[in-house]
Formats: sequence, C-alpha cells, structure tokens
Amino acid sequence: MTNRCTHPTPRLAALSTAIAIALAPMLAAAQEAPDAAEEAVTLDRIQVTGSRILVPGLETSSPVMSVERDDFLRTQPAAVEEFVRQLPSVVPGMGPGTNNGTAGAAEIDLRGLGSNRTLVLIDGRRPVPYDLGGVIDTNTIPLALLQGVDILTGGASVVYGADAVSGVANFLLRRNFEGIELTNSYGQSGQGDASRLRTELTMGANLADGRGNAVLSVGYTKVDPLLMADRSYSQTGFSSASGAVQGSSTTVPSVIIAPGLVGQIDPDTGAISGAISTYNFNPLNYFQTALDRYQATALGHFEVSRHAEAYAELRYVRSRVDALAAPSGLFFESLDVPVGNPFIPEPARQQLCQAYGIAAADCVAGSETLFENLTIGRRMTELGPRRNDHDTKTFQVTAGLRGDIGDSWRYDGYWSHGESDQFQRRGNWGSLSKTQQALLAIDPDACLDTSNNCVPLDIWGPEGSITPEMLDFINLSAFLGLRVRQTNAAFNVSGELGGARSPWSYLPVGVATGVEYRKVKAGTFADAASQIDSEVMGTGAPRPDREGSFALNEAYLEMIAPLVNERPGIHSLSLELGYRHSDFKTSSGTGSDYGSYKYGMEWAPMESLRLRGMFQRATRAPNVDELFQPAVTGLDNLDVDPCGGGAIDPSQANTPGTLANLCRLTGVPESFIGSLPQPSAGQVNVLTAGNLSLAPELADTATLGVVWAPTANFALTADYWQIDIEDAISEPEVDDILSGCYDTAFNPGLEFNEFCALVRRSLVTGTFNGATAPGIVLETTNQGRLKRAGFDVGVRYGFDLPSHYGRLNLSFDATKVTRNRQQATPVSIDRDCLGYYSISCTPSHEFKSILRTTWSVDDLALSLNWRYTSAIEVEPGSGNWFEDYRRIPAYSYFDFSANYKTPFNAEISLSVNNLLDKRPPIVGNTIGATSENSGNTYPQFYDVLGRYVTLGATFRFD
Repeated sequence: MTNRCTHPTPRLAALSTAIAIALAPMLAAAQEAPDAAEEAVTLDRIQVTGSRILVPGLETSSPVMSVERDDFLRTQPAAVEEFVRQLPSVVPGMGPGTNNGTAGAAEIDLRGLGSNRTLVLIDGRRPVPYDLGGVIDTNTIPLALLQGVDILTGGASVVYGADAVSGVANFLLRRNFEGIELTNSYGQSGQGDASRLRTELTMGANLADGRGNAVLSVGYTKVDPLLMADRSYSQTGFSSASGAVQGSSTTVPSVIIAPGLVGQIDPDTGAISGAISTYNFNPLNYFQTALDRYQATALGHFEVSRHAEAYAELRYVRSRVDALAAPSGLFFESLDVPVGNPFIPEPARQQLCQAYGIAAADCVAGSETLFENLTIGRRMTELGPRRNDHDTKTFQVTAGLRGDIGDSWRYDGYWSHGESDQFQRRGNWGSLSKTQQALLAIDPDACLDTSNNCVPLDIWGPEGSITPEMLDFINLSAFLGLRVRQTNAAFNVSGELGGARSPWSYLPVGVATGVEYRKVKAGTFADAASQIDSEVMGTGAPRPDREGSFALNEAYLEMIAPLVNERPGIHSLSLELGYRHSDFKTSSGTGSDYGSYKYGMEWAPMESLRLRGMFQRATRAPNVDELFQPAVTGLDNLDVDPCGGGAIDPSQANTPGTLANLCRLTGVPESFIGSLPQPSAGQVNVLTAGNLSLAPELADTATLGVVWAPTANFALTADYWQIDIEDAISEPEVDDILSGCYDTAFNPGLEFNEFCALVRRSLVTGTFNGATAPGIVLETTNQGRLKRAGFDVGVRYGFDLPSHYGRLNLSFDATKVTRNRQQATPVSIDRDCLGYYSISCTPSHEFKSILRTTWSVDDLALSLNWRYTSAIEVEPGSGNWFEDYRRIPAYSYFDFSANYKTPFNAEISLSVNNLLDKRPPIVGNTIGATSENSGNTYPQFYDVLGRYVTLGATFRFD
C-alpha cells in the first residue's frame, strides 16, 4: 500500500478569501519561468483520484491511500470486498457474512457512514448501482484486470458529484495489457469446507505499432456456503441478555396466545402449557453465503492522432448469491380457527373455550363457532429451510474520446450506460391465506372452503404433524425483481492558464472544468403474493411495486495555483480551490439547486516534507428508495419489549403515571399486561416510507496532514480527518422511539407523548409481531446529524539485507477514530457509538491497524500480515446483557502468504488467512442488528471460517 496523502486545513473562510485575493495580482504579474519550467513540461500527465487536473507537478491536497495489485493478490480473494473491508478506514458492510438481510451484493462502507455515502468508481467513472439506494455491488469489479484501488478520505463532491461524502473508492484497471494470463485459485478452510474457486483468463494485444490496445478478460468464481451448524460455537443460539440457550418463540409445537392464555402445546397431554421451548434456528443459517459468478470485461483504446484517442469499455457480470434461513412458519399471526377443528387436542380446546368464554355446548369437535383472532406461533419445520436466491445481471458500456488541445490542454468526453437487473426467488416460505383457509376445517379430510383443492392443516401436533399433502397446499415460492438504469455523460477539460503563474513559482496554474449529466431510473416489481403484507410467510415486509427517477445536471471548476517554489523554507506552496453547481430534479417534479466547494493548501518546506490541508462542502442527493418507497411494514431488532414479560403490574393498568397504564394506552390489551410475550427472535415490525420532500444532505469535511519521505526507503503519512453531516437523510432507531415513550429519563411522567403515538402494536396481542401489528413508525427526514473524526497513519520502510539475502519491506496502516456520533432527529438520542456495539451501534472500533512484513529474495516472496482491532463494549444503556457478552477483547489475526515465480512463466501462490485458527468472539444472537449479529457473533467483522488455505497459480504467455 502507498499513501498519496493529501491533507486538509480547517474551515478558515476568511484566510481562504484573502489568499485568493492575493493570488490575482500574482497572476497578472506573471513572468517567464526559469529553466525548471521547461523541464516540468516533459513530465507525464497523470490523473490521480481526488482531482481532474492533469498539469505535471501539481497534486491535490486530499489524502489518498493506494492499495497496489500485489498487496491484495497476496490473500487471493474471491471478490474485492474481501480485502477492502480489512483496511483500517473501512467498516464492513454487506458481504458474504451477511445472510439474514442480504440483498445479494457486496458493499463498501468508508468510515461507517453507510455504503450509500461512499462513492465507488471504476477508472474515475460511476458504475451502475445494483439497488434503489444507489449502492455499487463490488462483485461486478473484475479482479483479473484490477491494477489497484485508491481510497480517498473526506468529501469529493466538487470533482465527482453527489455521494462522495465519506470518501471515494476508485478501482483502477490494467491498461495496455499484452499477452495471455491464466489464473486459477482454490481454497478451503482448515475443516475442509467453505470452498472457493476462481478462474480467470485475460488476453490483450497492442495495435498499430502501439497506437492502440485491446483487452478481454473472462472469469468464473464459485464460493460454497458454510452453515452455522458446521461450527461448534454457532450450532445453538444464545440469549445476549441471559447467556442461556435461546431460540425463536416461533417454534414447534405451536405457541398459542388467546385472551388471558399464553403457552405451548404439550404433545404428551394435549394441553397448552405456560412453559415454552424455543426453536433453535441457528444451524440452518449460513455463515458464508454462496456465490456463483461469471464475468467478462473488454477494454480498448486507439489513438487516431494526438488530438483524438477513442476508448471503450464493455462489462457484463452475472452473479448469483444464495442465502438460507430457518424454516418458515406462522410468526404469531392472528387467525380464525373453528372450535371444532379436528386436530385441536381436547384439553387445549377446553382451555381455549374458557379463554374465549365459549359455552360448553359449543365447545365440541365439529363446532363451527370460531376462535377469532387466535394468535399462533408455529415453526413449519416440515417445509425445510427457506431459500433466498439473488440472481443479478449487470451490463455497462462506455465510449469516449480524449486528446490534446494544443500543447497544454487536454479534453475527455464520454458517454456511459449501465443496467442492473436482479431476479430474486424465495423458496419454501408458505402462503398465509392458504394457511388460514386450511385451518378453517371441522373435518380432517375437507376444508370448509374447498377451493384450490384445499387440504386441512394440522398445526396442533409435534414436528411431523404437517403431512406432505398439507405442505403441497400451503407452500409458496415467491418472485421479486429489481431494475436499475443509469446514464452518464461528461465532458472535462484540463490544462494550464498559459503564462499565468505566480512571480514566485515556475509552475503554471492548473485548472479543470467540465459538465456532467446523470440520470438514474430504478424500480421494483414482484408477484402478487409478495405485494400483500405477510402473505409470503416469514418475509418480514411486502414489496409493492415502485418506480422513480432523478436527473442531475452539473458543472464544476477546480484550480491548483502554485504560489511559491524553490525559496528558502518553501520548497513549494500551492492553493487549491473548486466549486460545483448541481441541478437536481426527480420524476415527481421535486428538486433543488445546490453547490459544493473546496479549498485547501499544500506547503512543502523541503522536498521530503509536505503539509496539506483541505476543507470540502460535500453533498449527497436522496436516492430512489429514499424518495419513492411506499409505506411498508418490515422488520427491525428489539431484544426486550418494555411492556413484555412480567415486568409490569397488571393491577396498575388504569393508574396514570405507571408503566402498566402507558402500555395499555399504547396498545397492550389489559388481558396481556404482565404476560405479554417478548419479541420473536429479537425482531419487531417497523413501518417505514420514502419522502418526496427530501433535500440533499450537506457535509463539511476537513483533513489536515503531513507526508514525510526523507529517503527512497522510508515514507510516513499522518492525517487528521473530520466529517460532519447536517440534514442527514435518516430515520430514528427503534430504541429512540421506545425510550422516548417508556423510559422515565425521557418521559418522566410516563404520559402518552409524541413518541408513544409512533408505537403501533397489534390490536389483538399487543406485540410488535404478526400481520396485525403495523409496527413502530420510523419516519424518513432530513433531520439527522452524523459526526466522525479520527487519525490515519501510514508507514512504509524497506531495506536490503546483507549479502544475497534479499530485501525486507514493512508497511503499516492504522486508523484511530476519535468521534462517532449519530442523531436521527433533534429529539432522538444523541448516540455516541465510539468503542461500542449494540442494536443501534454497528461495532465501532477505536483503533484498527494492519502491519505487513514481506521478505523477497530472487523469485520468492514470503509475507506475514498482522490485522488488529481494539476492544469494544456494549453500548451503555442499551439493555441488560449477560456479563460475558458485554465486552469483546482486542483481536489479532495473522495471515501468511508465499509467492514464487517459476522459470517457466508461472507464478505459484500460497495464502493462509487466520494462521492461528482464532475463533470469533461470542456475544449471543440478540445484542446487535440481525444483518450484523448472527451465529452468536459478528460474521462480517470477525473471522468465522477459521484457518483458510488457498493455493493459486498464474501462467503468462507473451
């Protein structure tokens, strides 16, 4: 890794203005440059991430860390997300360790501000997003053609437009490739599972005596899934609150909730017993999701003349990500069941009649009297596990023309169009309407409604009571689709302002300006069942069709002005300025005009030492999902309901100022006060919707740093960075709403307040589970605030060993986070997540680092990598947790790699990740968000595969 550190100054607007005014007479008094200027123009024009200025000798003042090809190939990853998420500045997002909640993609999240605030580029251009949130699936980036990746910290909206708030990940592809290269790698864990296969073939040739080049790369990747059943620490779920074995209360035999009656069917007695045996859902969930990917990329460029070079890129990727979940079931749905249902055990029938007040004469087999809104929790294990397969096809074409305009200017214009189509198939989920139809029976062989060849359903017995014929009737597979279309067009010009230069500098003023157009149209479509709330059992949320679009017309100007060069105490001093104007319009007729700007300086007192500072106003336009999502009930996380269990006194249900009274006012029926079930599997319903009135987010980002390279063998970079987002598009946490309503710290009198009005329980059971519970309302607004700050340090050192023992190279990268705060609305909790984890806080490590030591001798290179993350603790006040789960200690992983270049144009690679086979930390299943906290740990943050060995070979032919 190398650090092209560009480091910023704080927001000193007055100073910036003064410098800009002072610059004007300097330009007017421009003079002939000394001989060094003639030498400078011979330098190559190289565009770096963070600026579009191509003038030789000028560099941007933003910090950029570069990961070179050799660095990431040492681990032989199956996808780029695997090595990027290990970088200290990156917080793991969605990836192969995301099973329950995956969207079939792999994402990048810089600084933990969200994948939608990280701009992902390929060669400085936007690839098409895979979803309505505008996020890029990094599974579409071709590993075989990857030359490196630049990670830019802080805003970059002036250069790249919206979304570059927390930073930019710019993936750079190999150009001018000649010959044939075949790469194969295969890996397995130390336990012989979780296999990964990657095969890639790349062919390239120069054309017309080097005036052009064409490259074609094709590849196939296959990743086998890993079940939680295959690791001892995840075979059984544990409660994060008690440390005891705990599963889901949607279990088998059925859990029954009726007025004044909560319990589970006892298959031995046929009675409803108060003791509930939960269902262990862990074993059938994936620790590593399956991936099957084909990809092909073609690149080409041809120089017609020095004034016109045509270039094009064509990319196609088909990736399939398969997830697996425990069997579907009735997740505490309220249904009507005849008293005379033939499968109800007689003891249970009598208990239910008593609960409903049904006369003895009607409480007999064959009676059509109904138990109305009987709430049932039954895991339908007979269906087998739920499958959730995501098949995504991505296509992108780019065509452009670039060239010189005279001797000191260059232009680049391109058009790009991308399409992403995802088809999602859900298998073995079950139909709620057919289940209701099958329960309406008083004869074991016939339903009251015989349509659709209805088969009566037995949910009253132990596992196996549901026969194959019953399953055939209620089973349901669902189909969903997602499409995104993105069109980009841009024209950029870069050059120098002729003879305009400072009288104290021989370098010219460099400028870049351009116009850009981007349109995104996206939508979802689904079968009829998927658009009905709870019809596809166990899905958590319906998916009504939606579609929307937005367009951006933008123009920008940036400038780097050298002020002083080669003076005593000033090797170089330069000023950087930039502004972008954006016109944002949506298909609904809403929109806004806004601007982004930047200013920064670089001072090098000597050639080996540089001080840099940058301030930027960055922006993020609302995406299609945030704008156009219809109101839907989905799932979020909650371990303990304040009104649940025996925590409240039923006798106080009508006493003002008591928790029992407030629970009643917020929807808990009096008959359930004191016995309300806790959330099923730590999940609750929430009600969310888009907002067409959303405005762009505004972020102020600042960086300040130093680069010291006293010798060719040593370099040190250190940067301070700060990102403050105002008007953040956000929605409150579940804890924000419930604490605002039920916590005396926020509601001292326990009165029904504005937070309580957002609590919408089931009118039947008082819980947040089941189709009758609308859920906790989480409104999307521009009222959020996000704050991050910290330090990055990078060190590179290398030296030759005595005699013929080769060379030793060391690289060290570290991030120290000093602030991590988030507040969804002005009245929400101002949450400090630094050093904590919880349902509301993604694990936030204060310190992360990577130290790599590489010994190279002749054609052999051996490398040892040390990955370190600091200790974290559970968020204070987030709940009462089992003592052993309240803290995750500091973690160290060691990775080994060996690379040997053979005499016959082949390269053999061996990598061993997690060399010491270290197990992940155990914290139970309910201490964090379901998408992050599963298998009793955090699979995307800690290694769950164990020691992993990969062997690879690359063959090259010229």
